[in-house]
Amino acid sequence: MNTMGLADSVRALRMRPLAMGLAAVCAASVTFAGNATARQPDLRELASRFPQIMVPPAPTRPAAVVTNCDDSGAGSLRDAIMNAVDGDTVDLSGLSCSRISLTTGAIIFGANSLAIDGPGENDLLIDGTLSGAVLYHLGSGTLIVNDLSIAYGFKYRSDNGVMGSCIHTQGNALLTNVRVSTCNTVSTAGYPALGGAIWAGGAVQMINSEVSFSEAHATGYGYASGGGVYALGGFVGLYSTVASNVALVESTSTPSFGGGVFARGASLLLGSTVSGNQAWRMGGAAFADNTGLSTAIVNSTVSGNFADTIGGVFGRGPLNIYNSTIAFNTSHTWTDGASHYFAAGVYITTQGNLDSSIISNNINTAAPFDTADSTGASGAGWNGSNNNVMNCLLPCPTDTSHEDPGLHPLADNGGVTLTHVPTPGQWDTFGGTNLLNLQWDQRGVGFPRQSAGDWPEIGALQINSDIILANGFN
Repeated sequence: MNTMGLADSVRALRMRPLAMGLAAVCAASVTFAGNATARQPDLRELASRFPQIMVPPAPTRPAAVVTNCDDSGAGSLRDAIMNAVDGDTVDLSGLSCSRISLTTGAIIFGANSLAIDGPGENDLLIDGTLSGAVLYHLGSGTLIVNDLSIAYGFKYRSDNGVMGSCIHTQGNALLTNVRVSTCNTVSTAGYPALGGAIWAGGAVQMINSEVSFSEAHATGYGYASGGGVYALGGFVGLYSTVASNVALVESTSTPSFGGGVFARGASLLLGSTVSGNQAWRMGGAAFADNTGLSTAIVNSTVSGNFADTIGGVFGRGPLNIYNSTIAFNTSHTWTDGASHYFAAGVYITTQGNLDSSIISNNINTAAPFDTADSTGASGAGWNGSNNNVMNCLLPCPTDTSHEDPGLHPLADNGGVTLTHVPTPGQWDTFGGTNLLNLQWDQRGVGFPRQSAGDWPEIGALQINSDIILANGFN
């Protein structure tokens, strides 16, 4: 995969003025947060539909204003954060400089809950300079980060497990309009490396944000999980991108899991893309909750991820996929010799729901088929309707079609995330359903899920809306 091309495409999307809100999920108002490029969904209404979504509390104390881009000292970010108490907001929105370089290591702080507000993700970078981690939160509440970028964190340990080189929180992490990239979490000997960019003891939630080009790397015989994000309390991605991250090990006896995301707890992808990630097992996302909590993938794309075993998505708890596209993921191991067969696209361990979605063109190089799109454990299968799964190797709904949808390459087709467009023509006459009453497709406002006189189509995009837009009725 051309990762530099992907990076350029993703960053171009992130630079575009955003046009999304809860309207990308249901017919509701869009609320505006401060500047013209930060349109936020109504999280309270959205959380009523998806209870795994966190709604941040209002700040309880006046802001501590950061006045310079020094590494330390009066007016610096380090000084403001280390002197903060529970409920504080650290305000960087008035800075005229564009980079804060941390040359003396991580900012370590213990405020239970803290908000950090920047001037914009393209206007301020907190740079770890590869000299240590960046933000290290010891509190058990929520770390809220808004409107900035974080990069070049490097965290290495040879005496214990290592977790999260750009953001480490013992509680929850809630990111809005944030880019986290080029972060490296490295362990040695038999210790694990978890969360290349972000590690959380609680949940991680991203809104209109990106985690990319990061790595969890176990250099000895330890295991690595979550090349981009490791979240013990669940992962929520809203209109966000997780791309080109790696969970890497050097010993085949201790595999890596979840190149893009490794999460336990109830999780959700909505209007998001997970692409170009790699791991030994579960290249795109490993939703590995072991308590029966469910994961939903809605209006989203999982594409071009790679693993030796299970290239795209692994779901241990109930997995519910609606109006989404999972395609072009690759894997190599087909069976463990004990009657377990591992698709390159989606592997589930129990009954799941699949509705109006495309699972196609996922290649397992060892399978005796052209594609190996979906398999599961004994007793697993899909409920639902109106899907296209090119090669479904477990019970699929009886109306499932098995055509090649002719997906175009992952590209900027509108919105703020990369998507696949199916080939127009015969394919776009295949009607789907809209069980969640989605107003827009993955791309958000301006791309209706169901146009007047039309019907909802299957997959993450409604391509009839492209035809309407192309004819000048935008």
